[in-house]
Amino acid sequence: MKQILQQVKEELEKAYDNPQSNNLDQCLLQLQAAREQYGDKGNMIENCITAVTQARNSIVALENAGDVSSAAAFGQAHNALQNAIESYSDTDDNQYQ
Repeated sequence: MKQILQQVKEELEKAYDNPQSNNLDQCLLQLQAAREQYGDKGNMIENCITAVTQARNSIVALENAGDVSSAAAFGQAHNALQNAIESYSDTDDNQYQ
């Protein structure tokens, strides 16, 4: 799970740097599948899905205007993913890694 979250975070960073070549739809599919597989942290994963969806929806604004709200959406998604990664890093159970 941690690896999936790290991959999504990397894709999010790429999408922020280069909005034309983003793969956030695929990332959302990965997160949705992970939510079903790792249900014990479903709310946290759901928060990541919501945040990445908002970032994906702000790509047009980021491309055209680069405004604060689009940057904030990416920032919130980044923070949600980072918090989720850290929560999996804090566990001793290897099933999450």
